[in-house]
Amino acid sequence: MPEDGLPTRTRVAYGIGATAESSISMAFNSFNFLFYNNVLELSGTLCGLAVTIALVFDAISDPLVGSISDRWRSPLGRRHPFLYAAPIPMAIFFICIYAPPSGLSEVLLFLWFTTFTVLLRTAQTLYQVPHLALGAEMTSGYRERSVLMSYNTIFGLVGTFGVFFLGWSYFGELEGGTNNRQGYLTIAAVIAVFSVVVVYASAFFTRDQIPKISAPPNDLPPFSATQLMTEIGDCLRNENYRTLVLGIFFLSATLGLHETLSSHLNIFFWELPPQQIRWMVIGAPIGLTLASVLTPRVHTRWSKRNALIAGILGMSIAVGTPILLRLFGVFPENASPLVFPILCAFKAFSYCMSAMMVISIASTLADVTDEHELLTGRRQEGIFFAARAFFGKLTTGLGHLLAGIGMDLIAFPTGSKPGEIPPEVVYQFGILAGPLTLLPGLVSITFYLRYRIDEARHDEIRRALEARTP
Repeated sequence: MPEDGLPTRTRVAYGIGATAESSISMAFNSFNFLFYNNVLELSGTLCGLAVTIALVFDAISDPLVGSISDRWRSPLGRRHPFLYAAPIPMAIFFICIYAPPSGLSEVLLFLWFTTFTVLLRTAQTLYQVPHLALGAEMTSGYRERSVLMSYNTIFGLVGTFGVFFLGWSYFGELEGGTNNRQGYLTIAAVIAVFSVVVVYASAFFTRDQIPKISAPPNDLPPFSATQLMTEIGDCLRNENYRTLVLGIFFLSATLGLHETLSSHLNIFFWELPPQQIRWMVIGAPIGLTLASVLTPRVHTRWSKRNALIAGILGMSIAVGTPILLRLFGVFPENASPLVFPILCAFKAFSYCMSAMMVISIASTLADVTDEHELLTGRRQEGIFFAARAFFGKLTTGLGHLLAGIGMDLIAFPTGSKPGEIPPEVVYQFGILAGPLTLLPGLVSITFYLRYRIDEARHDEIRRALEARTP
C-alpha cells in the first residue's frame, strides 16, 4: 500500500482521467435524448429502453472487469493495461451513436442506438472500473482519499462543464441550432478525440505508481464465473457496502432524470436561447473551488456520511426550488431579465453540493474496501468500484428510461420549438422535472443514514490491517 501524501502532479495526473468519462457522459446525457427524441423522433420510451437494455450488459461487464483486473499480472500492473486498451474503442463507439444512416425505420433506429450504446458502455467499463480502483490503491488514509477523490471529481466536473459550455456555444452559432442533425456528430467527434488523449495522458503520468501498488496475492483463487458470484456475494454481505449500493440506486434515478431532462428544461420550460444556456456554468468555478476545499474538512469534522447527505439535500434544494416557484406562480416570467441570473445562482450552489456528494461516494467506497480486506483478507478494489462505475451508467439508464416514459405519458411533442408547447404540457413537464425527479434522491438518504464508517472506525481498521502485515 503506498504512503499517503501523494505529490500534486500525481493527483492531477490521476484526476485528468476523469474528464474523459465525464465528457462522454455529459454529452450523452444532455444531448442524446434531444437528438434521438426531438430530432430523429424516436419515441421517448424506446430511447429509454435502449439505454436500459445496456444496463443489463453493464451489470455483467462491470463486476467482470473488476474481478479480472483484481487478478491481472503484467509489467504494467493490475490496472494500467486496461487504461491503455479502452480509449480508442470507446471513441469509435461514441461517434457511431450519432451517425445512424438516414432513412432508418423506427425499429432499425432503435436497434442502432441500442447496439452502439451497449458497445460504448462496455468500452467505458474497461477504463472506468480500473481507473477508480487505481485511486483506492494509491491511497490509504481517511483524509488523503478524500483529497485524491476531490481531484478526480473536480476534473470530472471540469470536463462536464466544458462540454456543456462548448456544446451549447456551438449550437448557438449553428444554423438550425439543436435541430441540426450534423451538429451532434461534430460534437461527438471532438469529444471522442479529446477523451482518447486525456486517458492516455492519465495512464502515462501515473505509471510511476505501479511499483508502489501491491500485486494480486498468490492465494487469490483463479477467475471463474462461480468465483465471481462468490465475490459479489461477499461484497453484498458487507452492510456498509450494501447500504451504499442501495442508496446509489435511488440517487441514480434522480441524477439521471435531471441530466436527461436538463436540455428540455432549459429550452422549453425556461425558454433560454443556447447563447444563455452555455453561460449557466458561470458559477461552476466558485462551486467547484468551494467543494474541493470544504469537502475534505467536512469529512474530517462531520464524517463522509454527513457530507454525502448534505450534498444530496443541497443539490435537491438548488435544482427543485426554481421549478417549484414557477409551478406555484411566484417565479419571474421567462421574459424577465431576472430569470437567467437567478437560475445561475442556484446552479452555482448545485455544483458545490453535487461535487461534495460525488467526492463522498467515491471516498466512502474506498474506505469500505479496507473494511472488506479486514473481514475477508482480500483487497478487491476492482469489484467494489464496479459499483461506482455501474452508478454512472445506472444514472444514464434510469434517467433515459424514466424520462422517456414520462415524456410519452404527458404527450410532449417531438420536433418542437420553444414557445410552441401547450401551457398544460409545460406545467406537467415541470412536475416531472421538479418534484418527481427529486423524490428518489431523497429516498436514498434513508439508506445513507445507516452507513457506519467514520474516521475513528477507519483508523481502527487501518491499525488492524497494519498489525497483520509481517
